[in-house]
Amino acid sequence: MAPRLNVGSLVFGALVADFLLGIFASLGLEHAIVPDNYASKHYLLFDFPYSHGLLALGLWGVVFGFLVSRAFGLDVKRIGLVVAGVVVSHYLLDGLVHIAGLPILGENSPRLGLGLWRAMPMELGVETLMAFAGIVIYWNVSGQGGSAFGRYGMVIFVLLFTAMTWSQMALTTPPNRNSLRFPGLLCR
Repeated sequence: MAPRLNVGSLVFGALVADFLLGIFASLGLEHAIVPDNYASKHYLLFDFPYSHGLLALGLWGVVFGFLVSRAFGLDVKRIGLVVAGVVVSHYLLDGLVHIAGLPILGENSPRLGLGLWRAMPMELGVETLMAFAGIVIYWNVSGQGGSAFGRYGMVIFVLLFTAMTWSQMALTTPPNRNSLRFPGLLCR
């Protein structure tokens, strides 16, 4: 939909919610909670209405989409909509994995989540398949004309990110409170 848009803007757009979570956690506005069964389940629970709520992500998507569209100055409306959509997609994808904790409108609104984290190996398998599908889509969209760095740099980035997500299966000791603040929260 926006082939001339830098893919880095899209990748960061997909991670805006987690970036904001780190900032809001460091300010004490949002929190990560370590459940009692962390050693066997390997997931955290969150109170994060400002970074991960549907309404909040809609607003953050509009802001980030506007900023990116102005920075690139190409098809401003289309780029703004594409980037905003990528930011909001974080809510939909997190909705698959989180235990019912994603607020719709804000702090006291209903919370959604299908809870794939309850079956972490299966959830990580789904994430890995989506990551590889993303690589295939990226290669098809970017075509053969790109540089080797552009084509394979993205693959290396996705493989490293996938390895980081799988590494949580090895953790049995809950993270300490300081690692749940910015920037530690970004590496969860």
